[in-house]
Amino acid sequence: MVNNQATAIDKKLHPNAEDKIREYTDDFATSLVLQSKMLAFREKADVVLSTHVDEALDVIAFRRQEAWAQGISKIVGGALFGAFIPGFLSALPTGDIRAIVIYTALGFVGMFLVFLGIRWQGRYVA
Repeated sequence: MVNNQATAIDKKLHPNAEDKIREYTDDFATSLVLQSKMLAFREKADVVLSTHVDEALDVIAFRRQEAWAQGISKIVGGALFGAFIPGFLSALPTGDIRAIVIYTALGFVGMFLVFLGIRWQGRYVA
């Protein structure tokens, strides 16, 4: 196992890969510094402390998780709403009350999830 890790570490990076790594590292460092300074400013601190940096790292990780949940909410909500439209339109002429209620519930839940996903966007700014 250690030998495999040493072999992997010895791999050369393509110049484009090095540029991407540098770009992503710079972006992350910039985000971390900015978030740390914002937290220190909110607390009216004279300097940015290591606790601000730790908290900023948590905020950045939380935003990534929140973005994932936001996307899932929009996808599932869109699918439920998409099932509502044809189902409701086909159940309406037949007068099947149970199907109408089920498809209406799907529509409401779907739109709720879509709006929830949209509302999450940019909600958490620490």
